[in-house]
Amino acid sequence: MRGLTASGIASLGVALGATISFWGLYQGDAGDIWKAAGIGCAALVLFATRAVPEIVTAFGIFLAALSLGVVPREIVFSGFMSGGFWLLVSGIILGAAITATGLAARISERMIEFTGPSYPRAILVIATAGMALGVLIPSTMPRIVVMIPIAVALGERLGLASDGRGAVGLIATAATATLLPTYTILTANLPTIVHVGAMDQLYGIHSTYSGYLLQQLPVNILRFGLLVALMVTFTREPVSSIASADGGNEPVRPEQRRLLVVLAAAILMWMTDFIHGIPPAWVALAAATIVIWPRFGMLKPTAMREQIDLTPAIFFASIVTVVAVAREAGLDQRLADIIIGALPLNGQGGLSSVYAVYGFSLALSHLTTAPAAPAVLVPFAAPLAETTGLSLEAISMTQIIGISTPVIPYQAPPLIVAMSLSKVPNAVFLRLCLWLALAITVVGIPVTYFWWQLIGFA
Repeated sequence: MRGLTASGIASLGVALGATISFWGLYQGDAGDIWKAAGIGCAALVLFATRAVPEIVTAFGIFLAALSLGVVPREIVFSGFMSGGFWLLVSGIILGAAITATGLAARISERMIEFTGPSYPRAILVIATAGMALGVLIPSTMPRIVVMIPIAVALGERLGLASDGRGAVGLIATAATATLLPTYTILTANLPTIVHVGAMDQLYGIHSTYSGYLLQQLPVNILRFGLLVALMVTFTREPVSSIASADGGNEPVRPEQRRLLVVLAAAILMWMTDFIHGIPPAWVALAAATIVIWPRFGMLKPTAMREQIDLTPAIFFASIVTVVAVAREAGLDQRLADIIIGALPLNGQGGLSSVYAVYGFSLALSHLTTAPAAPAVLVPFAAPLAETTGLSLEAISMTQIIGISTPVIPYQAPPLIVAMSLSKVPNAVFLRLCLWLALAITVVGIPVTYFWWQLIGFA
């Protein structure tokens, strides 16, 4: 019954998308926006329902974008040229090696020293480790690549069934904790870095590390605490009483030692990218090149055929295509103009204005995805400041809260990667995103606004 329901929703979504696209064809040269909207509508519904395999949806997106002629071919396939694509390809390889060499199991055994046979402590340790990596690694996808195999291995060591809710909860916690609560750290996520840099370039609004941490602190404390509480409440399972760290006493095997050296070097490069300027994707690609080389014995010579599945990377490239088509056609700007015109702005500032800017940013970030949202939102900062009565600094910080609050996982590419790498059901991440978004909207925004007043920011 569930499959039929998903198929029915998918059929309606595709039919609606096709209708919108055909209307765009009827409009001639002025119909590109409608074509882009049709592609986006069909893609979103298919990805959300998984009525067909994701690789089929991805190929369908490429085919539709090419046949409708909305954008040039180089834009249709721009996802394959993006750093995110190669970071994901490299992440798949590194993740396979972390598991195949037994390194993930070794690290999980060490974690059991902190968790013991306690599921709540395991969730807390995984969440803390994921957030702590935000200080060390200035990119979410590498953090997810490192954390997911560790979470999987920890679930195994705790005696949890691989497809049970307990193991799923650990993996979902690892993925989410490396992303959402780390938005309190200025250097931890690409959208934040891009947004702050654009505000500095366009308006001269400079954010310091400590100032940003202070301004974003309440909403991210809420995210972290609620994430742990939700996972413990809804995914808790009894763990095995035989869980122990005895396996950690075995000597480190040569392939594990080599992989540790590669990962340590990659993490060091990710940590110091502000010095050398090498993008995280190219660091990951260099690490993956070494790992996949049979000479070093970290993966089998047949690994690319037997252990490495690049479907998630093609899936990611198709998401980039949907965003690129929407931006090239001007769909994001058109919708932004409509939304900002409908906002109840009175120029008096206050909590209602913060809510208006938050809602605007939340909506726009879901039309473009989080990494692309700053390019759309930053140009609206000055008009929003004029119409709301808020300062440009407050507008900037509120926009970031909107960007960092996914209602659906597809707004945040790292969560897309996590779903693909972990095979955790989409519904788990969807429910988690909905709960967190609701908490931010109902509690986080008012608390943050009053916190800003307390520290003299707003």
